[in-house]
Amino acid sequence: MKSKVDIFFLDNKKLINDFAKKNISELNTSEYLKQSIEYSLVNEGKKIRPLIFLLLLDYYGIDYKKYLDVALAIELIHTYSLLHDDLPSMDNDDYRWGKLTNHKIFGEDMAVLTGDAMQTWAYELIADNKFLDNDVKIELIRLLSNFSGIKGMIAGQVYDVRQEKYKVNAEYLKNMHRLKTGKLIILPLLFSALVSNNKKDLNLLKEFGNELGIAYQIKDDILDYYGEFENIGKMSSDEDMITYLNFYGIEKCKNLLEQHTEKAKNTAYTLNNNLLIELADLLLNRKK
Repeated sequence: MKSKVDIFFLDNKKLINDFAKKNISELNTSEYLKQSIEYSLVNEGKKIRPLIFLLLLDYYGIDYKKYLDVALAIELIHTYSLLHDDLPSMDNDDYRWGKLTNHKIFGEDMAVLTGDAMQTWAYELIADNKFLDNDVKIELIRLLSNFSGIKGMIAGQVYDVRQEKYKVNAEYLKNMHRLKTGKLIILPLLFSALVSNNKKDLNLLKEFGNELGIAYQIKDDILDYYGEFENIGKMSSDEDMITYLNFYGIEKCKNLLEQHTEKAKNTAYTLNNNLLIELADLLLNRKK
């Protein structure tokens, strides 16, 4: 039997893809750029981050369909980072979402430009939302920049690609993924509290997201190595890069995964939010 979160995600992933496709078609720009954006943005990926945002808005009693543009902005930031990650100069991946990566279809130059276009479009979408007050828009844009930029995701990516320059220990690994992955897991949780004017929940949501983000990355590392291509849609990760799996081994990783999931769930209990408990369990047991 599927949980409420699972049903919500299944029902609304297509909504995000359809909304993205419609908005791409309306862009006043190069048709080739539009094709490249659509190829990577409208896909069979999990869309976890925008769905978390919409899920919490629904929980707070907000008509989440008024904020699909904000949800799309979150996904644009995540997708642009993957386009750049997949480039030969970074992870050099050939497959993503069960199909060839963007640079394999459109070329490295277009993959870079498409990622850049996605990033800047994200801010425009938030600024143009018709239902948010300007002060809320400013806070969302500030957070998006903070969590995805030099204090967040990009900082984590630098630690990742330049591992040989640092002494990689348990704390380094945790901090790298807190920035690289965790920040964009926390972001939609905070967005939902700000849009719904539930600022009292911000600190606990950040705590929940921090633990969930670590658990999410550990699960990703396990799936990258043990997962089937048909499920995860990409090839096994580079074994030369230090991950939770090759740092700790599978048994320790399983224990850490459960520990961080339980910590996240304990924070959800404090918030009295059963949906977040279901979310933590859903991500714990995912196959892709």
